[in-house]
Amino acid sequence: MSDFAKIAFGDLQRLFSVVISFDESMRIVNASDTVRTYLPEVKKCPQLNEIFSVVRPGKLETFAHALDSLDSLCLMTAVNGRFAVRGQFLVDSFNDEKVIFLCGSPWLFWMSSNCPDVRLSLSDFSAQDVQLDQLFFMTTEKQMVEDLENLTAELTETKNTLVKAHDAQRRFFAQMSHEMRTPLNGVVSAIGLLEPQSLDKKQRQLLGLARSSSDNLMEVINYVLDLSKMELAGEEQDSIFDLPQLLRSILDITGAKAKEKSLELVLKLGSGVPHCCSGNASRLRQTLLNLTMNAIKFTDKGSVTIDAVKLSGEDKNCLLKFSVTDTGAGIAGAEKDRIFEPFWTAQPEGLDHPDSGTGLGLDIVRRNVEYMGGKMDLKSELGSGSTFWFDWPTTAESALTVADMTVDKTQVADPGTKLSGKILLADDNETNLVLGAMIIESLGVEVATAHNGTEAVAAALNDHYDLVLMDIHMPDFDGLEATRRIREMKATEVLPIVALTALAYEKEKERCIGGGMNGYLTKPIVRQELMNELGKWLPSSNQLLAGINSMNSDSDSRDSYLDVDLFDSDVFEELKRQIGVDNLETVLAKVAAEASQRWTDLVAADACDDEAGVQRNVHSLSSIFRSVGLMHVGDKLASIEGKLRTGEKVEDGWLESLAIIKTESLKALERTLAKH
Repeated sequence: MSDFAKIAFGDLQRLFSVVISFDESMRIVNASDTVRTYLPEVKKCPQLNEIFSVVRPGKLETFAHALDSLDSLCLMTAVNGRFAVRGQFLVDSFNDEKVIFLCGSPWLFWMSSNCPDVRLSLSDFSAQDVQLDQLFFMTTEKQMVEDLENLTAELTETKNTLVKAHDAQRRFFAQMSHEMRTPLNGVVSAIGLLEPQSLDKKQRQLLGLARSSSDNLMEVINYVLDLSKMELAGEEQDSIFDLPQLLRSILDITGAKAKEKSLELVLKLGSGVPHCCSGNASRLRQTLLNLTMNAIKFTDKGSVTIDAVKLSGEDKNCLLKFSVTDTGAGIAGAEKDRIFEPFWTAQPEGLDHPDSGTGLGLDIVRRNVEYMGGKMDLKSELGSGSTFWFDWPTTAESALTVADMTVDKTQVADPGTKLSGKILLADDNETNLVLGAMIIESLGVEVATAHNGTEAVAAALNDHYDLVLMDIHMPDFDGLEATRRIREMKATEVLPIVALTALAYEKEKERCIGGGMNGYLTKPIVRQELMNELGKWLPSSNQLLAGINSMNSDSDSRDSYLDVDLFDSDVFEELKRQIGVDNLETVLAKVAAEASQRWTDLVAADACDDEAGVQRNVHSLSSIFRSVGLMHVGDKLASIEGKLRTGEKVEDGWLESLAIIKTESLKALERTLAKH
């Protein structure tokens, strides 16, 4: 290339990013840096048509064709399909030497459509090129799309990570609930077993400290677990529930503690309060339970009252107000503003309460009320008690409403009551089995143990038990699966099964009840709560005498008999020797219950002239009475049975006469039992 051509090429390259010069033989003489970058083969000075296919002008085979197209737009695409140029021909000459220059830039539209993977840069365009604006737009748009795609991918990944984290959190807290409550169950149960023992003042003081500390630890554990449930609150669904039943369940749970302190526990339901409501029953129950337990804790005499009233609402939507009022020491005005803060415990002046707690319960209450869309406050004065109240918007799902009513002090089992029966305790933790068995035996109940689901099913199906306490989380298969297998053979009324679990969740309770269980207890085992639950299914030792007395009341005694004539002590002593003194009350309770039912059936059959029914019940009663040594009444019944079988006439008034002998016989048994 001549010096002239080189100078011209340099000047043009400062104006255009694409500059290609070719001579009269159509050989490429020089090319700008952009062209060399994308088409390095131009460095070998090839023929123009070896590198490019011409789109415009229509014909560009010779130098003359190029001269004819000086005023036309030139479009060319690389033969390898990786580059394209757009521009215009310029011609210059020096000393009869002519050179044509194609000046322009990359053909942006064609490259974007045909080779999008080729990345053009701003240096590939000159500043004055109109395509530069388009390039800016396309580059920005493309970057925005890429940024959005990357952001979407990152958000999706973050969402998936959060979902996995929530799932992991749920599993962690469920496992932590079990792992932390299980050893704490051992501590609380051991303390409960020590409390009735004879201890000196120092030992009892230390035991009280251990009890208070374990209760506070349990409160902290419950607080952590409750917070975890709140974080997952979006998964909770409102449900329809029986409001009066929920409120009475609060009395059932807190009644034992109130009775220990001789407090009156009262439930008041105002007029118009709906029976069935829609809402979060679990949060409502937890809120009222925390408020009631707090009231009982800080009240030493008097009463605690749960009150529910309807504030407003004509149709289904209504606003209810719940309040818990106590006659305790009250709260100072300066402490009211901080009472709902976590870990804040209000202490009335001059009162050093032995069980101030951790100050976490009211924080949970506040969070629950806010979640349910309500608001709460309190009224309190030192020496005049406190009232904590909150309103709760709900939907009444039933036209039935509660009339004004007051439910007096709840009924709970007397702590001194002894129960009767045989229980199967299933748990995979040896500590829980040992301490649980000791607590159950302290209630007067015989207990057998199973270490896993397999043992629990085998024992329940092969032996006789009056109730099964079933741990939910066990090896091989869990308590729900064990219950399912038992229910295939024994119905709920035949063998009650009560869940025993560390998971204090409402959904867990619903899962257990829905799985065929009759009741639900949470760990650690609280002796009074256990007694209340067992009392629903097992007879107490006092019920034996009550059953006998009930049978005695069937008729009036008109004659007197000596015990020796009515009762064979040898038979009774042999029975005691065979079953043991510990089982005597249980067996006699069952005898009394069955005899009472059979006697009722006998009277009904006689009134209906049902000869077959009379004969059948006479036979059963004879066997029952003889089995416990009541030989006189048993023989009389056997004699009557014989006459009925042979068709011999039975004397008139035989049933009334037999009732007298039966009554006196049971009194003789009662007197003998009292001696043992």
